[in-house]
Amino acid sequence: MLSNRPQSPKEEDCCGNSCNPCIFDVHKKLLKQWELKKLNLNNKNLLEPLVYKLFKVIKLKHVNNDYIKLVLNYNYDEQEPKNGRIILNPGQYVVINYLKWSKPFTPISWTDSTIKLLIRIYADGVNTQRLKNLEIGEVIKVRGPYEDFIYARNKFKNIIMFSIGSGLAVFSPIIKSIVDDEEDETRVFLTAGFRSLDLVPMKKKLKLFTDYWNVQCTLYLTEGTSINLNGIDIKQGRINERICKCILENYLADDTLVLICGTEEFNESLERWVSECNFLNYYVFK
Repeated sequence: MLSNRPQSPKEEDCCGNSCNPCIFDVHKKLLKQWELKKLNLNNKNLLEPLVYKLFKVIKLKHVNNDYIKLVLNYNYDEQEPKNGRIILNPGQYVVINYLKWSKPFTPISWTDSTIKLLIRIYADGVNTQRLKNLEIGEVIKVRGPYEDFIYARNKFKNIIMFSIGSGLAVFSPIIKSIVDDEEDETRVFLTAGFRSLDLVPMKKKLKLFTDYWNVQCTLYLTEGTSINLNGIDIKQGRINERICKCILENYLADDTLVLICGTEEFNESLERWVSECNFLNYYVFK
């Protein structure tokens, strides 16, 4: 537990004889030490990779037939520490546990005490259907974070992102960290695949991202026609080898990072095509 803030000495507490150290100098040193302890305490991560922590459901939104957004809040009432905050790097994931079922999810956003998850709901998936029907106040176990990827500002001139389905959740916080940083001049080109426009989650957020000069977004839909949607380029078809290589040929391999997130089959295909184009700077979120 952090001790109380060092009490400030009064003016009359100083004898005025130029003592070394003066009580005011001592107080300044003690205050600095106290502030450092406070900072370190506040920087303690509420999440632990080896221990499940308790979170309560505070919000559940049905985005469409395929996705829900789930907001979980750290349950301070049942566990320590009382101090600390959630510390995540963009692109990291956590594992949630509910009724003895565990699955990894990448938070699309977080605060000091909450995490927001985008969850794909499968019609024949018993466990995701249970998540879809969660009640406010129910408890979910969470541990993490995991993933070695660390984004570095301006390390690359361009970042090309390929995803399908809920893989988009991985890229959302990475893009946000770039557009929120006024000193980051990295250009982002996102290519994401979905079945139809109605089933694309986070459309509003994608529109907001494309309002920035350095973000472009193209969606490939297997159902529907090619249209434009407020800065988002929408095309018909699947992300395939031809599309991947046509995109990559517009960039230099040395100053471009390629990020990939989707199904196992999608990841393996994209990694192979990217390697064939001699792009060595790539990362696959599995």
